[in-house]
Parts: sequence; C-alpha cells; structure tokens
Amino acid sequence: MNLFISVLISVLCTLPQDNPKATQSIKPLPVNLKKVLEQVIQKPANSNDVEIEIDGLLVNDTKTKTGRDFYDLFYSSWEAPVNAKNYSITVSEKPFRLTSTMIVVSINDNVVYQGILQPREDIIEALSNEAISITHDYLVNYEEITKQLNGDDLAGSGIY
Repeated sequence: MNLFISVLISVLCTLPQDNPKATQSIKPLPVNLKKVLEQVIQKPANSNDVEIEIDGLLVNDTKTKTGRDFYDLFYSSWEAPVNAKNYSITVSEKPFRLTSTMIVVSINDNVVYQGILQPREDIIEALSNEAISITHDYLVNYEEITKQLNGDDLAGSGIY
C-alpha cells in the first residue's frame, strides 16, 4: 500500500499545474503505475466474506486475578484449527457471588462458553481446558457450516 501511495504522489507531482504559461503536454502513464492501479482496481468477484485484518485475535477483558489466570491458561494452550479464519476470541468476566465470577468466551460476539470461575487452580485449569475444546469445536463446525451454505447444493430456485 505504501508503494501505491508513493507512486500516486510522484505521478501527481509530475502533472502540469494550473499555470497559463505551462504547456499542456501530458506524459504517458508509467508501466509500473498501470500495473499497480490494475491490481488495486481488480477485486475478487467470488469473495462474499468480510475478512478481518488481524485474524485469530485473542482479547483479554478480565478484571480479577482468577480471570487473568484463566486467560493465561487459555492463551498458552490455545491452538487454532488449520482452516479457521475471520474470527476473534474475547475472554471476558462478569461478577458473580462472593469470590466467584462468570467467565465468558465469545467468538465474533457470539457467546460460545460460559462457566463459573472459582479461585482454585484445579477448577481454573479444568474450565480453561473445557473452554479451549468447545471453542476449537465451534471454529471447526463454523467452517463446515459456512462451506455447506456456500456450496452448490443450495443453488437453485428453492422450489421443489
């Protein structure tokens, strides 16, 4: 993108200014600029998906030490599915009774996992492992459902 901007600026600087004494000779467009403009103008026609620029982002929105411990375990053990794309995971925390809190894992603002988190390390590890497996399964199934919805089987008039 920086190359495109620098080329565009250099072309604009070479254009004649609004000066009555300047000649009206127009220089031909450089070949490299033509190639860059063609690449920018051409967009993939078959892409209906909105792509997230930073893919696979894990966001920490926890407030307590136990929430931070949960996030640290989740982050250190997380491995994304091979074909997963266009997602961001948010780990957030809501206050609950006494020393326990409600931990919420969501993917693209869709709640995937909720659990009651207590300040015991064995419970934090168990809930973290459970959240990782559910989140992983959701992403795998999400890709399969998306492929099925965009497949040839659903093309047609809808009339049987």
